Amino acid sequence: MLNEKLLEVQNLEIEAIRLDTKIKDIEKRKRELLRELSEIERKVESAKEKLREKERELSELKNFVEYKKLRIEELNRQKESAKSREEFKKILRAIAKNEDEIIKTKQKITMVETEVETLKEAYEKVKKQFSPQIERLKEEIEELSSEAELLKRKRDKVLKEIEEIKAQLDPSEIERFEQLKSKFNGLVFADISTGACEGCGMTYSPAEYRELIKNLTPGKSKCPYCGRFVYLKR
Repeated sequence: MLNEKLLEVQNLEIEAIRLDTKIKDIEKRKRELLRELSEIERKVESAKEKLREKERELSELKNFVEYKKLRIEELNRQKESAKSREEFKKILRAIAKNEDEIIKTKQKITMVETEVETLKEAYEKVKKQFSPQIERLKEEIEELSSEAELLKRKRDKVLKEIEEIKAQLDPSEIERFEQLKSKFNGLVFADISTGACEGCGMTYSPAEYRELIKNLTPGKSKCPYCGRFVYLKR
């Protein structure tokens, strides 16, 4: 005969499995949403990075122009103190070269500024397009995280209850229960309130069912077909 408290253990273990399954389903859905969010954010970040790269290029070109201006100022000072006609001409050529580079760079700046504006518009468009979806995904992920945490707390509470009940039982009872769990695929106690065994699925004849109900003893009565302990749900 098995202690009736083991039926409570079985029901709690089933509940723990149910909660675990639900947690895994939620975590799977959460991973799917995180992948989707990552893909969308990557698209937005890609547009942003293209803009940043072009802005860096523009900044470098402007810095180059400022550097060349300073260089021309330095060459002008050198020109005033040139010691020979040849040195004077050399400085003039250097000034002309730097001025030419400034002109070409400013032309490049104009082109790059246009590209920056185009990329800004593209980035804003992508951000506007995906922002609602990003927010929705983040909210759903947050809700799933909260739900998973709540279920984990429930599962931990159930597991604690199982341990508390087992602590009240004889170790030999628990050992036998574990052996029967292996034999009966986890379902040692089977409900027969529907007229059939919850464990093996066999439907009893009216006479069999009357006899079972008449002599039903919790933790002792067994299904005549599979041998599981039977009980009636209250």
